[in-house]
Amino acid sequence: RRMLRQIVVLALVAAASAFAPTGFTPALRGSCTSFKGAAVSAQTASRVMSGPVMADAWVRVVPSDAVSTGRQADRLVAGAAVLVGRYNNGKVWAISAKNSATGTEMFGGDVDEGDLTLKDPQWGTRYSLVNGAVVGKWCPSPPILGGLIGSIFPQQGVWVPQVREQGGYIEVLVDVNAKAEFEKKYWKGILDAQGKADGGYY
Repeated sequence: RRMLRQIVVLALVAAASAFAPTGFTPALRGSCTSFKGAAVSAQTASRVMSGPVMADAWVRVVPSDAVSTGRQADRLVAGAAVLVGRYNNGKVWAISAKNSATGTEMFGGDVDEGDLTLKDPQWGTRYSLVNGAVVGKWCPSPPILGGLIGSIFPQQGVWVPQVREQGGYIEVLVDVNAKAEFEKKYWKGILDAQGKADGGYY
């Protein structure tokens, strides 16, 4: 029975891949620059904590002029896939660039400025741009397949970092410790859903 469940999970993920983009490829976006988002803002670089792990820092994502009103850009910054965009009023927003069901990209998802949500283009889930919580139905599309995916993967919100514009760049505050803990809980939930969890994280 357990083997059958694992086979079903693998089959659904394989089916989902037919609808999903392959890999995380922000460098291929025609509307984005080649800036890799690796630089830490000078103002916070001096606040790096002692030890092997940096607690938090403002990290540059893309130049401000790369994201005009209504546009989006995604980058890997400090190991985190981040999606940023700009509201019609000029303010910027940021959210995880990957959904919390199968980890596929959210670039190009519809933004509702009324309720401040981003719609995952893969499974139709709306995430709050304020706190990352799921707003409304979980994985409502496409019909049948979305429902099956939603029944296998546990409902969960996504990471929403603090965001600002400074020195001509859009920056996000990356807390490495918090991100690691968030992902630990996320993958533990996935393992539980597949009957593979053994009480630990691996």
